[in-house]
Amino acid sequence: GALAALLERSQAPPMRYALLSDEDLCRLPPLQWRIKKVLPETGLAAVFGASGSGKSFAVIDMTQAIAAGREWFGYKSKPCNILYCALEGEGGIAGRVAAYRIRHGATSPNIRYLVQPFSLLESGDITDLAQAIKANGQGAKVVVLDTLNRAAPGADENDSKSMGQIIAAAKELQTLIGGLVVLVQHTGKDASKGLRGHSSLHAALDAAIEVRRDGDRREWMIAKSKDGEDGEAHPFKLDVVELGT
Repeated sequence: GALAALLERSQAPPMRYALLSDEDLCRLPPLQWRIKKVLPETGLAAVFGASGSGKSFAVIDMTQAIAAGREWFGYKSKPCNILYCALEGEGGIAGRVAAYRIRHGATSPNIRYLVQPFSLLESGDITDLAQAIKANGQGAKVVVLDTLNRAAPGADENDSKSMGQIIAAAKELQTLIGGLVVLVQHTGKDASKGLRGHSSLHAALDAAIEVRRDGDRREWMIAKSKDGEDGEAHPFKLDVVELGT
C-alpha cells in the first residue's frame, strides 16, 4: 500500500501554476526592449495620430532605425528584420521610402513590404502571412500594419465584440512571429480622446506612441509603455524631398 501510494505521487502531473516568492521575482529576466523605454521586443503596440499628422512617416523613420540598429531620437534600438504592411496602397509607401533613401543615402535591406490586401479577420490571411514571413528566410520580429482600419475591413471599431476579435487576431499574429506587432491607427473625431475605436484596444496594448501636429510643428510622445517613460514629447518636422517630375 505504501509503495502504491509512492508510485501515485511520483506520477502526479506537474503543477500548472508556479507561485513565486520575492526572491523568485528578482530572478525573472528583465523586460526586453526593441527600442529601449519605447517599444518592447514582444507584444502589441500602436502608433496613432490624426490624419496628416505624419504618423506613417514617423513609423518609416522608426523602422529604418530599428532595421539598421541605430538610435531613434536618442533611444537605443535592437536590430531585427521587419515586415511593413502598407495596406493603404503601394504608391504612398514607395514615395516615402524613396524620399528616405534620397535624404539619408540608403535604406535598410532588412525591411520587406507587403502591398496586397490583408485582413486580421480572416484566419487564413494570418497563417498565410506568418508562413510567408518564415519562407522569406530572413523572418521578421516586427510586423507593422498600416493602417488598422485597412487590416480589419468592414469591422466596427467602436463595437466591443468586433474590437475583441481584432485584438485576438493581432495577438495571434504576434504569437506566430514571436515578436512585436505595431498597429498604425487614426485618432477619433475628438483627437484628445486618443485612439479611434473601443477603449479595449488601448487596454490591450503593451506600448503606444501618439503623433501630434500643430501647423508645421509635429511631435511624438509615449502614450503608454510598460516600465517606460510616459509623456515626454519629441518634436520633429517633415521636409519636402523632390523625387522627380
